[in-house]
Amino acid sequence: MPSLSTFEDDAFTRRVTRAVDESTFETYRARIQNGLEWAVGALTEDGEGRVLFVYDDGRWMLPGGGVEAGESRETALVREVREETGVEIAVGELLAVTEVTLTEGDRETRFHFGTYRATPEDTELSSDPGLADEGIERVEWKGELPDGCLDHDLIRRVR
Repeated sequence: MPSLSTFEDDAFTRRVTRAVDESTFETYRARIQNGLEWAVGALTEDGEGRVLFVYDDGRWMLPGGGVEAGESRETALVREVREETGVEIAVGELLAVTEVTLTEGDRETRFHFGTYRATPEDTELSSDPGLADEGIERVEWKGELPDGCLDHDLIRRVR
């Protein structure tokens, strides 16, 4: 995995550790062992200054997901945002790189998460957000950051 210092001149960098349940840990551990090194998210603002969010697993977050084998981070971001929200985007600059460490008991696994600025090519939202195996309940443009959203402080910082 690249070190965080690789990105220091170009993007805000940070390390985050999150305790997860055994099922979540095993899901991520298997994906990481199968080549997942990066996941990506899009900070997408429309012409009215609203930010695009998905509501998944009980909290609001930026749309995004894992980078598949042979896929660039930018290509993955466009695909993930379209799959989760129905919105087509143009990818802008890399805003932040987070080294995410997931822990369960005394076990840990890690990957990188890149947060990019994105510009919507349209603003129409999907009436059926996410893929069949995802838990995305809603997708919305929000004028304010939702309370308790994932990475609230990071979004506020890079916005």
